[in-house]
Amino acid sequence: MSISNRLFIRLYLIVVASVILAGLGVDYIWQSYYSTQTETTSFEKNLLLTAKLIEQSPDLQKQQVLDYINQTSEHQVALIDISQIQANELLTALQHGEIITLNNESGSKTSYIQLSGQQKLIAIETPQVEVHQVAKTIWLFIFYSIIAGVIYLWTLPLSNDLKKIENAAKAFSQSKWDAKVDIAKGSPVRHLARAYNHLLFKIKQLLKDQQAMSHAISHELRTPLARIKFSIEIAKETTDTHEVQQQILSISDDINEIQQLVDELLGYATLEKHSVTANMEKGNIKYLVANLTEKLQRNSPDKQIAINIHSPIEEIYCDSYLIERALQNLILNAQKFCCHQVQITFQQKNQNNQLIVEDDGEGIPGNKRQRIFDSFVRLNNNQQKQHKGFGLGLAIVKRIAQLHQGKALVEKSDLGGAKFIIQWPKNNIK
Repeated sequence: MSISNRLFIRLYLIVVASVILAGLGVDYIWQSYYSTQTETTSFEKNLLLTAKLIEQSPDLQKQQVLDYINQTSEHQVALIDISQIQANELLTALQHGEIITLNNESGSKTSYIQLSGQQKLIAIETPQVEVHQVAKTIWLFIFYSIIAGVIYLWTLPLSNDLKKIENAAKAFSQSKWDAKVDIAKGSPVRHLARAYNHLLFKIKQLLKDQQAMSHAISHELRTPLARIKFSIEIAKETTDTHEVQQQILSISDDINEIQQLVDELLGYATLEKHSVTANMEKGNIKYLVANLTEKLQRNSPDKQIAINIHSPIEEIYCDSYLIERALQNLILNAQKFCCHQVQITFQQKNQNNQLIVEDDGEGIPGNKRQRIFDSFVRLNNNQQKQHKGFGLGLAIVKRIAQLHQGKALVEKSDLGGAKFIIQWPKNNIK
């Protein structure tokens, strides 16, 4: 569900609940103190008492009693003949001792009750009931004030949170990359703030990678270009054909190094594209590992490579091309830094495929393992200084693992060196 839908639903529910609760409360108070039903019940009792009083009065004194009641009461009482009521239903109700009330054209009401054993009716006219307009206005004001207050109390922190996001966005437009948004946990726009912070982190990381890439490229190109320039100068100044050939070979090596850097950069940039996806299909992991190991073993015959396939299932779901590329990077890396032995293991554990490459070299210090998969990162130790590299091989491994919905890990190996793990879901066929 989108953020806008969640905001609408939450606001809608709060407003509806507020209206219901406030309406029930105001209605309860109104019914308790200003109920017309109470007045009607009291009026019926007075009408019954008046009828009883007139019934008990002698015929000659009935008019005197009526005159006295009219003088002392706000209601006008009259003694009329029952023949003035034409409707049979009303006559039947009167004969059963019920009180009937009819509306007059003036807006007033007249209530009738039949005197017991007589063809006479007591008629009492009551003026139009005046509603307590002032009280009603006050309670209506309270009612709407409660609703307005609830909405205000809900929208005020929401407005403040949105203002924080707005200010952070303005700071972002001014290249202030540290403008994170800090919003309380219960805020309805916390997801929006988290998305913004994540975007900010990604952009900062991209800028950092861009700066690192620019620095690395300039550094890596500067050295071979300087050597090429130096070789050209020597070739110009010498007449020795053998020396010229040596300088040409040196230039060729430097060009190959530059070409290798360009290929690494293009490969890394391709994998970083969001449009790139892993082509998941069944692949023979045993054949893939054995074939690649045989080719790489020729490059370093003094480094022994052992293969250990735990799973009886040879076919697994993966992008064979990408997995082979990642495995090649790890094997080449292990061959550089091992002493004598490299071990490759494949196993299935906890519904995951695990491709493991470990060596018996110096390993990677624990405090540097977190950054080892970042692009253009190279550790400053003795072994690293002895080997060329651009710091992209392990970054490519990490990206390939992510394309498989998995991850790349590094641990301490039982062989004494580093243990790299590519892990991805066993049944991931997307």
